[in-house]
Amino acid sequence: MFEIGIFSFGDTYPHPVTGIRQSVHDSLRDLLERIELADKLGLDFYGVGEHHRPDFSVSACSTILAAAASRTKQIRLGTATIVLTTDDPVRLYEQFATIDQISAGRAEIGLGSGVFLESYDLFGFDYEDRKWIYDDKIELIAAIDAAGEKVSFKSKSRPELNDLYVWPRAYGDHLSIWQTTGLNAESFERAARLGLSVQTGAPTSEFGRLADLVSAYRQSGINHGWSKDRLKVTLSAHAYIGENHRQALETFFPHYQAYVSNMRLHRGKPAPTRDQFEEIASDLDSNIIVGDAEQVVAKLKHQRARVGHDRHIFQIDWRAVPQADQVRAIHILANDIAPALRSDSSIANAAA
Repeated sequence: MFEIGIFSFGDTYPHPVTGIRQSVHDSLRDLLERIELADKLGLDFYGVGEHHRPDFSVSACSTILAAAASRTKQIRLGTATIVLTTDDPVRLYEQFATIDQISAGRAEIGLGSGVFLESYDLFGFDYEDRKWIYDDKIELIAAIDAAGEKVSFKSKSRPELNDLYVWPRAYGDHLSIWQTTGLNAESFERAARLGLSVQTGAPTSEFGRLADLVSAYRQSGINHGWSKDRLKVTLSAHAYIGENHRQALETFFPHYQAYVSNMRLHRGKPAPTRDQFEEIASDLDSNIIVGDAEQVVAKLKHQRARVGHDRHIFQIDWRAVPQADQVRAIHILANDIAPALRSDSSIANAAA
């Protein structure tokens, strides 16, 4: 079944029009309320991702997800990404296996190497070392998951494990581990070898390459002896979903422009124009999804047909989108978009 989910970093940027900034307390309260609502309405996944800066309220993903696990019944809970490079794989496995036990098997963990410097500075790692450290740590956490109660692993990035308990174990046969990655063939191949699922995205210009990488990843995973249910693929998108297409474009543009302008500021690039925004939003291959249910369904059907992925997740709080708008988006996703995609036979059979 094709899955629909949401992810958040707890955005606390000032609203681009009013200038109002949410407090951390209000941001986390609203986030937990959205997770509860998504669970009640039957969405499939809610993820949170870490940052360590005043623009975001989420730095401790496992704490947020443990709170969410105690307040939900069916939705899968995971990390949009957590920076594995600057964390301890043993401790992460224990934390997320604990959430998996609390939630009766609904926990997932998405692991990335990070694109911002703050966690490297904060926890004393050299950003230039990120590749070899990440490579070592993802091998370790996969080995922990594959082991029995005791684990042995000779690591380059932390002390060796020699027949030691890593406890608790996940609720079921294994913890759902996702590698969050860009369009890197080596990373996709490693995920296939280790039996990890993949969360990724692609700029419009490289969408065709993404489809090729996903196809090669799935075939390689099967060749390595993994079943299809261990080789899931998630695509991520930034989204504003409303009841009227034109109004959604009008409302979301200031949020989009403020966020992208901030990202481009340090790269010497100009702010996006309204015409550029509308062009990328209308492109069926883009990961900027703006509109009403009809536009969103059409775009997801197109992308699913090309890539054959299993889940699409949306960041709907991008640059201080108000809570009321996010709540409306969750209702539309659950009541209009998800049923249309799940009942479509071409969607259901795209990756068969």
